[in-house]
Amino acid sequence: MTDPELDLLLKTLSIDSTWGREKELAEFIAGQLHSWGVDDVELVESMPGRHSVGGRLRGTGGGRSLLLNGHLDTYEVSPDWTRDPFGPVVEDGKVYGAGIADMKAATTASLAVLRRIALSGSRPKGDVVFQGVSCHFEGGVGTRSLLEAGFTADGAICGEPTDNTIGTVHRGAAYLKITTYGVQAHTSAKQLGLNAIETMEPILAGMRRLEGMMPYTPHPELPGGPNLNIGTIRGGTKHNQVPDRCEMTCDIRLLPSQDPYDVRLQVEQMIGDLKAEDPRIEATVEFSDHWLSGPRLPYEIDRTSPISVAAAEAVSRAGAEPVYRGIQFWTDMVPLKQFGIPAVNIGPGTPPYSWADEWVELAKYREIIDIYNNAVNLWCN
Repeated sequence: MTDPELDLLLKTLSIDSTWGREKELAEFIAGQLHSWGVDDVELVESMPGRHSVGGRLRGTGGGRSLLLNGHLDTYEVSPDWTRDPFGPVVEDGKVYGAGIADMKAATTASLAVLRRIALSGSRPKGDVVFQGVSCHFEGGVGTRSLLEAGFTADGAICGEPTDNTIGTVHRGAAYLKITTYGVQAHTSAKQLGLNAIETMEPILAGMRRLEGMMPYTPHPELPGGPNLNIGTIRGGTKHNQVPDRCEMTCDIRLLPSQDPYDVRLQVEQMIGDLKAEDPRIEATVEFSDHWLSGPRLPYEIDRTSPISVAAAEAVSRAGAEPVYRGIQFWTDMVPLKQFGIPAVNIGPGTPPYSWADEWVELAKYREIIDIYNNAVNLWCN
């Protein structure tokens, strides 16, 4: 007995779409959409060599349109996999495959819904729009490119991994690059130089202090305050040269009450205070290029908004209890909001999302297909 919706998932999992290699999967999806008779299908080059795919199933008229958004790019595969990451298997009620939780299960579930509708011979009043996006990790570049290409709607559902709970709020982030400047010299005459690594040291300590001092308003769904991770430090060229540059990059995860641009100013003020104590410190604070490609702003939509209510009812009709839970990471709901599209998130997958032997419960995959299908019927008719 064939199982086309599971087969579709296994096929998407077998295609390596690691960050930067999304084109093959985008082309496969476009072919599937064409084969089912989806009306408007387009491959869009979101960044050079990196393709997203959009599809529009036109409704009969008079209903609201719904957009289902999922990203194609996945993180690099851990060397600790004990099975073939691109040879997906079903074992003990779980489907294993690279990127299944983050987030091929949800993206494929969206495809499965379009397949159901297209092959049923009966369409909703409103359009159903699919977005399979590349360049998600660049801050929603793929989503923006498909929106600009006309794949828009009156409401949207993203499928980032939330164990099929409904997300109406998530953290933002500030990716900062701090550079200290010194004077190069040889070790034998180090008094003629200024060590940029040494002037970075008080800044590192200052960042750790600042993490616990940043002003914010607590959020009931996002416990705790801002989270700081110092991710990289690079400085110097040789062991016997006083380094004239040192660069640190960090990721600060923020509450909805915080603005990344204000946080950058707070960091600059902290460094200014350090410089008042040690005039040798010369430093700049910038957003990283990776952040600037798509600013990671926080997101929140009211639970009483029409799209939130529809999502909750869609879950109920699937036989589950609607649960709202804040999301600790960033999602493409931000670029959707910037284009005037209200959105919520609901998708299968449990923490930590990207790991060796990544899996999603098969029952959760089947459930999310039903939830998305219910959402279409509720929203579009």
